[in-house]
Amino acid sequence: MQASPKESEVLSPSQRAPVVLGSVQVQPVFSRRLIAAVVIFGIGMALLVAVATTLGLWAGRQEAISGAEAVTRNLARSLTESVERSINSVDVTLASVAELASEQGLAGPRPDLGAAVVQRLTFIPYLRQILVVRVDGAVLFDSAGQADGRTLDVAALLAEHARLPRPLVVGVPIDGRFIGGGGRASGLKSIPVSRAIRAADGSVLGLVIGALNPEYFIASFQGIEAESGAHTHLWRFDGLMLAGAGGGNDVHQEIGRDNPLFTRHLKDSEMGTFTGPGGDGVTWITSYRTTLSWPLVISVGISLDTALQSWRHSVETIAWPVATVTLIVLGLTAAMAIVLRNRGRDEARLRLSDMVLSNVSNGVTIADAGARDLPLIYVNPAFERITGYSAQTALGQNARFLHEFDPTQEGLDDIRAALAEGEPVSVVLRNQRADGTFFWNQLSLSPVRGAQGVVTHWVGVQRDITQQEEARAALAKAYDDVAHYSEDLERFSFVLAHHLQEPARQMRLQAQVLLQRIEDIPESGAQQPAELIINAAKRLVEMLRDVQAYLAIERQPVAGGTASSESALAAAVNRFVNVEVVGPVEVARGMLPRVGVPQKYLDDLFEILIENAVRFRHGERPLRLSVGAQSHVDGWLFRVEDNGIGIDSSYHERVFVALERLHSGTSYAGTGIGLAIARKIVEAAGGRIWVESDGTSGSTFCFTLPMPPSGVV
Repeated sequence: MQASPKESEVLSPSQRAPVVLGSVQVQPVFSRRLIAAVVIFGIGMALLVAVATTLGLWAGRQEAISGAEAVTRNLARSLTESVERSINSVDVTLASVAELASEQGLAGPRPDLGAAVVQRLTFIPYLRQILVVRVDGAVLFDSAGQADGRTLDVAALLAEHARLPRPLVVGVPIDGRFIGGGGRASGLKSIPVSRAIRAADGSVLGLVIGALNPEYFIASFQGIEAESGAHTHLWRFDGLMLAGAGGGNDVHQEIGRDNPLFTRHLKDSEMGTFTGPGGDGVTWITSYRTTLSWPLVISVGISLDTALQSWRHSVETIAWPVATVTLIVLGLTAAMAIVLRNRGRDEARLRLSDMVLSNVSNGVTIADAGARDLPLIYVNPAFERITGYSAQTALGQNARFLHEFDPTQEGLDDIRAALAEGEPVSVVLRNQRADGTFFWNQLSLSPVRGAQGVVTHWVGVQRDITQQEEARAALAKAYDDVAHYSEDLERFSFVLAHHLQEPARQMRLQAQVLLQRIEDIPESGAQQPAELIINAAKRLVEMLRDVQAYLAIERQPVAGGTASSESALAAAVNRFVNVEVVGPVEVARGMLPRVGVPQKYLDDLFEILIENAVRFRHGERPLRLSVGAQSHVDGWLFRVEDNGIGIDSSYHERVFVALERLHSGTSYAGTGIGLAIARKIVEAAGGRIWVESDGTSGSTFCFTLPMPPSGVV
């Protein structure tokens, strides 16, 4: 920093401790193994949390299933005991009625059982009706008062008694509140239970039939379902459902025989618990037990969905937080890995930058743009070597101390403007070293912007160009000296060419006088030398005149003015095209515009080219000239074409060199300066000239000249 901007608001505290970049303590660059270990640890922790949660949830699921199994087992056991007590009461009641009926006889008049039966029914509310029926179907007694000589079809019950060894037979549920005709109520069913009245020889004399109320069991089952969600059923051993929690609409009554309970499990054990489909498409946890004395089965089932309902709620409660924590752990792991990678990379770059800055040959400084007066916070060793100031001396100061001896230097205003606008700048300043010596400093300043686009620091690069500046100054002085010497030499050459023409003319004149005096003395042998002297003097005069013209072009401006190319061509043709000497000549004129050069120089240019075409014409064909111009990016492009002897391609450039002659003086006249003058005129006007020729069929000289100034006609 070589200058400070105007006082501005301080963006940060000015009391900042200067920092030398090489002394900044940084953490070691993190290796790939460390980053990999962090990633593995983070992923491992996330997996550990996920696995532990999964195992915990699985254990909870198994616990929920085990709990449901325990509930069904306990309910099945208690219900079985309850049903056994109820059926046992019915069995005892029916047995006592059978004994009374047997004592009174079944062959005579109807037995008088009314009072005894009513008394017994009082203690068994779920037994609606008791009938005494002879083996022929005659109803001898009906507690519902519906005997009246009726008969019942008891063949099925008799067949059941014959098939089953048990004294109490549970029949197939029938519609109606009572067994027998009448008294039917819509939607009500009765479960017929019967006990045989046997003779002394064991033959069946009749049946005592009870109408068991299934609603008694259904109400109990529904209460259990409402309390625990368990579905309870009372079955016959053959899979016929007697009572279920669903009542008459219980779906299990249609699929009892296909229920795995009867197709597989009951065949293996009289009690147990299993999980599987119940035939209704629902997975059930079912416990079952059989009664000891009667062919009845109690099943208690809880659907797997119901059993896992609380567990699923727990999963929903736990899974999201655990998933969130897992994702957070993975995210933190990824972020930490990225931070470690970036930090390691940044620290590696920082160390590399520190090494580079410490070893570069140019001085490097860093100034704090947020502090007052842009203090230096870093200087590299090259800065100390170039300026002679140590880092301890330079840090904390504005870099203007290097040029305080001359605060008005050219370039300081550029620095101030760049600092104010936050733009880079490069200038050359004259600075002073610590030992008082001066040096030239090529200073480049570049802003460093933060994330918000605000300039936070300025980086300066100093290059000691003292030797280059001294060499440049010496070279400039040498150029001035050469230009001065060249100007003196050109002036001398111009004057010399002018003054030498007079002695050459006098020499020619005296040679002509001498030739006249010796014409009368033909035998003297002096005539030929005199002619040679005359021709040599003539050539010398012409050469000096051309040299003077060549030098005059640089002494007078060529650009500017306006000239007529048509007039210049006409003058050149009139001067050099003499049909008596040259023979027939054809001159074709194209467009001949006005050009932006003085008329005199355009006349000289056309005279040189026309004279050149006449001088180097072909001896075996008439001279033909074609002159014209066309619009060109550089102004006007002129073409002067002849059918002379041509110019070999190896000489296309040499013909424009002064005093360069392609033919001996005895073959073709000329000084060898004309085309050099032509090039001088064209180039001084800002154009260029060249020749096109195949070396045998003539030459075409092409040159460009500027158009006249706008508005000039």
